[in-house]
Amino acid sequence: MAVCSLLTPILVSSQQTTNDTVLRECHNACSRLSTTFGKYLYLPSSDDNFRIWDAKQQEVRPACRIEPGNATDVARILEILVSEQCHFAVKGVGHSRSPGDSNAIQGVTIVLDRLTDVQISEDGTCAEVGGGATSAQTYAALEPRNLSFVGGRVGQVGVGGFTLGGGTYPFANKYGWALDNVYEYQGVLANSSIVTASEDMNPDLYFALRGGANNFGIVTRLTVRTFPQGQIYVSQATWSDNQPEAVLDAVYRLYTETDDVEMGYDLYFVYDAEPVFEALNRILTLTRDTVNATFANLTGAPAELDTTRHLFDTLSILPSRQLLSQGIQIFREEVSAIKPVAGLAPNFICYPLPTHAIEFMERREGNALGIDQDEPLFRKCTVSVLRNVVNETSTVILISTAWSNASDDTAVMTMTNNVVERTRSAAQRAGVAHPYLYLNYAAAGRAEKVFEGYGQTNVGRLGGIQAAVDPRGVFTANGLWRGFMNLW
Repeated sequence: MAVCSLLTPILVSSQQTTNDTVLRECHNACSRLSTTFGKYLYLPSSDDNFRIWDAKQQEVRPACRIEPGNATDVARILEILVSEQCHFAVKGVGHSRSPGDSNAIQGVTIVLDRLTDVQISEDGTCAEVGGGATSAQTYAALEPRNLSFVGGRVGQVGVGGFTLGGGTYPFANKYGWALDNVYEYQGVLANSSIVTASEDMNPDLYFALRGGANNFGIVTRLTVRTFPQGQIYVSQATWSDNQPEAVLDAVYRLYTETDDVEMGYDLYFVYDAEPVFEALNRILTLTRDTVNATFANLTGAPAELDTTRHLFDTLSILPSRQLLSQGIQIFREEVSAIKPVAGLAPNFICYPLPTHAIEFMERREGNALGIDQDEPLFRKCTVSVLRNVVNETSTVILISTAWSNASDDTAVMTMTNNVVERTRSAAQRAGVAHPYLYLNYAAAGRAEKVFEGYGQTNVGRLGGIQAAVDPRGVFTANGLWRGFMNLW
């Protein structure tokens, strides 16, 4: 469904530049891009329609923003940026949290909003998905044919970035994670080559893209596995804060004793939880919502954009009922210390990486994550913080992770880091710590720990592949795209 070509080196400086030099180089790049792309080039002074999920990224002012329409456009853009030594960022959908991740600081922001087509194969076993498509757009395109794919729980999560970092899924026990359900990637490398990566074409690059994030090029299209899917049964319940141990008992049994591939379950500790099964149903709830739904209508609600500040962090543990209680207690203590912050709404979210999902990771010559143990993980007890925005008199509670004021950044980051590190220490003392960190939820600055968790063999292989496809380091921390999760 795609064609393959290979790559040659391109010269790029790894030296840090002064602000004046950066501005000059990117001004030159924007001028050349404007000549080539015309109306698809936007300057900050007139770019009133650009909105991105995280307020910290919304505050960033790039030198210009460019919207390619296909892989050829992306290749031409990269050619100009590299020749001008102008740094850049790529916004697939823009669901990351740090300035520079998907909106370039005084550089060029490449926005993939025009790359959203979803083309379904005649036999319904796969679909080509544009690198800028959201999960909700893809679900909506597939559902008229009673099909689905491994996409995000949140509709506004982009398929490209979600998949490159792993891609957890409610029914991972049946289908695995997103990165294990991609047959083929089309991408543009640092030298502007348009390449295809699959089991048969550029298999090393295919391995690297399955978990290697933004370190190898810009993904413009993915061919993903699709499968029959009708309506799903969804139940959401909330319990009062005096019942966590009873809930955790039932959740733990569900995580460790149930091997039903037809079910998925997530636990949110935020005065809110999402139960599905009988043991939990016997615990008195404050509210319960049960519906038959599709992924498109579950995830299709529009996201709040640019009004909140977001922070995620993550750790992984082996199954431990005691550690769940300890983690929640630590969470409560740390949150109490910053309760005066306006609009605080923290989440402690846990969901498992089940055994069958790990088995999927061994297919197609394996992925880059390095998860190979036989027992399931409690994937990401993810510490997330939600805050409201807008103004001092109104509070909007979002089912996401955010806060409103820049003045509170340090308090929220300290709380989050304390919860993660204290919980990790408790897990280490109990012998249930695991080195894997889910890349898509790791905090800024944790790239080294993320890739350490992949294991020395995989990191060495990733480094070799990066050196082959990007020998001058365009996609490295000292190169031209320095945001998100750099391998080096």
